[in-house]
Amino acid sequence: MSKDDTSQVQTMRAALLTGYGAPLALETVPRPMPKADEVLVKIEASGVCFTDVHIWRGDHAAPDPLPLIMGHEGVGRVVALGAEGGRLKIGDRVGIGYVFGACGHCKECLTGGENYCGEFDATGFNVSGCFAEYVCMRHEWANLIPEGIAPTEAAPLMCAGAAAYASFRKTAVQPGETLAIFGLGGLGQYAVQIAKLSGVRVIAVDINPEKLLTAKALGADETVIADVQAGASIQALGGADGCVNFAPVAATWPLMLAACNPRAKIVLTGVPADQMTFYAHEVIERGLQVIGSSASNRQEMTEVLALAAGGKIKGVINQRPFDAINEALSDLINGTVEGRSVLTFE
Repeated sequence: MSKDDTSQVQTMRAALLTGYGAPLALETVPRPMPKADEVLVKIEASGVCFTDVHIWRGDHAAPDPLPLIMGHEGVGRVVALGAEGGRLKIGDRVGIGYVFGACGHCKECLTGGENYCGEFDATGFNVSGCFAEYVCMRHEWANLIPEGIAPTEAAPLMCAGAAAYASFRKTAVQPGETLAIFGLGGLGQYAVQIAKLSGVRVIAVDINPEKLLTAKALGADETVIADVQAGASIQALGGADGCVNFAPVAATWPLMLAACNPRAKIVLTGVPADQMTFYAHEVIERGLQVIGSSASNRQEMTEVLALAAGGKIKGVINQRPFDAINEALSDLINGTVEGRSVLTFE
């Protein structure tokens, strides 16, 4: 294994999920060693995502026994190589996203859908993630971070930014058409900016008036409070040619159905814990399409990083020390976070 001086350190600090719903335990644990197809990354910044909340609560229980190191929005420097000869070198700044790896040979992998591969492994779920000082990642899944993006800006792009970009593309809205974006947390904020870059009219929808003000500042054309009248309010504005939902609640589902114009696409990205129901005629009679969107593929990640490097999209970042990880999770659960929380490592 090729390594630098830091690889002599045999331990690291990590936040361990030791029981579902319990505070993460900040402990010193053995530092991982990269396999031949991996690199070791020293983490500079790590984003906190609502998927981490789902795992922490046990909504999506980890496949292996606890403890688990969660986290899948990491950015850092390569400090060791599992083997010589790869495209990465020590010192490269890379990003670690939700998809740790996939089979590489199935239909999904060969057609740009590796994030839907039946054998893909998720960072911070199937394998140890980025809530630690060091993490291993497969070199072919490393996202090189362009110059000009700070680690705290780049970290949320590894999931939130890329997922927002992939979700927007699935709506297939065209310049001049209207997109209703439900949920104006970090993903929604990225989606507003991405949609406006594409010449789309944006209606931002959220229960929080302050988040709607932020959305307006980011370029949203109209804002609507997500109450029971939201669908009618959107129809009064001309209706939506596409909807995307980033809110992790089922209450947005009937609002989107009411907001849609005929033949609109509804893209579901946020994962509610509750079951979502509808009458078939609500979809059939208007020719609506409902599409799921999870994470992103590598090309979408590359494209969203290029947008950020060019200063065309920018996250609303709440920077916090790694020791405050439990507070960051609590704030995310309580809905008091404006934008994305990013943990930093001193």
